[in-house]
Amino acid sequence: MTALNDPVWDTVPSASNYAKKFLSDIIEGNGDMKENLNLLGEELSHQLTWYEATAYVLPHLAVIFPKLSKDEGVALIAEMGAAIAAQSQWPLEEGTEAYNEFFRGLSALKDRTRELVTDPEVWELLEKDANTSFMFALGALAVIGDMSHSYILWYLSGSTWEEVSAACECGWNDETIYLPDEPHFFKLAEIEEWDRSSLDNEPVWLNGLLNMCEDNPISPCLPYVYGTVICPQCGEEEPYWDFFKRFYEEY
Repeated sequence: MTALNDPVWDTVPSASNYAKKFLSDIIEGNGDMKENLNLLGEELSHQLTWYEATAYVLPHLAVIFPKLSKDEGVALIAEMGAAIAAQSQWPLEEGTEAYNEFFRGLSALKDRTRELVTDPEVWELLEKDANTSFMFALGALAVIGDMSHSYILWYLSGSTWEEVSAACECGWNDETIYLPDEPHFFKLAEIEEWDRSSLDNEPVWLNGLLNMCEDNPISPCLPYVYGTVICPQCGEEEPYWDFFKRFYEEY
């Protein structure tokens, strides 16, 4: 963990270069914890961009995470989820200090995140707040699931999870596939009901967590994004995630 007086903090960027200040307020208990977490999360996930300060922040958050109340712990994962997920699109070079800091911090967040996801008291919190519910679910996905899936779902929030993009190796691509039209070239994933304890099946627990809140705009798109696409032009079938990643990288 890199001390806050280390010169490296002057070299790692965040959106407005206030990450160190917001982190200091959290560590020292200045002001409201959830408000400070919100400020830090926005500082590190502005426009769904990767900021290297995230790597140095995570180990510090991992130290205070076990000391937080459940609602504050939920807020930490909810606010930091997009920042963590962004690393999947701007991957750190293995073996670098930033890489080691990031994955050390991420690893230390996992156990309590699993506990929060399966905690009935947390479910009651999520039932009351749709925004926190979906942010926590996508944040948990970044921490204990596939962070690239979390990033894509954050990205799709721009269309309220109704439009997706895809591209095939043959050259076919579509930027605005409207899911409520039930496009015929998707094979939908069958997502079983969550038993509220197992975290082995990513779409199952993610969907179950999202459904804790009735006002949930994300679940209808999950059978599509966890399903496959059959290219309308060449007939190639691949997981939707691969079609999206190709579009994101090439177009």
